[in-house]
Amino acid sequence: MDPFNPLASVAVFQYYPETLTRTLTARAAGAQATRGEALRLAGPPEVRIQLDVEFDAADQLEKADPIVTSKDLHPTLAALEMLLYPKAALVTANEALAREGIIEVIPAQAL
Repeated sequence: MDPFNPLASVAVFQYYPETLTRTLTARAAGAQATRGEALRLAGPPEVRIQLDVEFDAADQLEKADPIVTSKDLHPTLAALEMLLYPKAALVTANEALAREGIIEVIPAQAL
């Protein structure tokens, strides 16, 4: 969730998705661990969410929605795609702080 713009992190669906699967995978210390740490966890679990959803513009076309009639489903798909990119304000702020030597930038957290 983006604290600066929470609405940009929301995807509204008219109906429930066809399938929704959430998988957790433990992140074990693994090969780089010493003998005493072999069974320890290296961090929080890796979460994978798989969503199968079908988009249909029939209802919006029936109401003659001007966005759907002119742009089809492209705005809906673009909004979902934007959830994969870090927010520009976060990237800019991290770059400025890194140049100042204040922080070490790690990859942004996915939403």
